[in-house]
Amino acid sequence: MDRWEYCIVAHAPSGPLLINVTYCTPQGAQTVQHRADSYEDGVNRLWPQVLAEMGRAGWELAAVDAGALYFKRALGRD
Repeated sequence: MDRWEYCIVAHAPSGPLLINVTYCTPQGAQTVQHRADSYEDGVNRLWPQVLAEMGRAGWELAAVDAGALYFKRALGRD
């Protein structure tokens, strides 16, 4: 049976200047913040960079809800 881990990627309500990646772990949520220097930097560099990093790390987009992106990644088989 597949086992999964999950994370949530969302920007701060003020815009794309701050992106939070929250990893759901057995120990609780762990959040990593990514900052942009400006709105344009957030749109043109930061969002693509964060999404590319998620894909390279094996995360797969599972759902989008209320502006948050939900990702999952297989841990392996039992």
